[in-house]
Amino acid sequence: MPARNVAVFIIALVTASASQAATMRCDHGIIATGASIAEVLETCGEPDTRERTPQYIDPDGYQAEGSVNIEQWSYGPTNVMVRSLRFIDGRLVEIDSTRR
Repeated sequence: MPARNVAVFIIALVTASASQAATMRCDHGIIATGASIAEVLETCGEPDTRERTPQYIDPDGYQAEGSVNIEQWSYGPTNVMVRSLRFIDGRLVEIDSTRR
């Protein structure tokens, strides 16, 4: 593949990845995927529900390879909309909105 085509492909791939960041409007601003738990709490306040799945610790007391902390938060329903946030190791990775 010629160098020019590779450059165009890389630019298109980066643009597509950047445009996929999910956002959510809160009382004190907008959050997006990649935000820390502290940033989300500051912008949106405490969630209505909060579930935590801790990383797996093996019988010897060590963190299992590839194990992560996962938190699932939800806000709402507000105007029949529930917003679910998923964090992995303290970073927001997914925002999902559903009607109730």
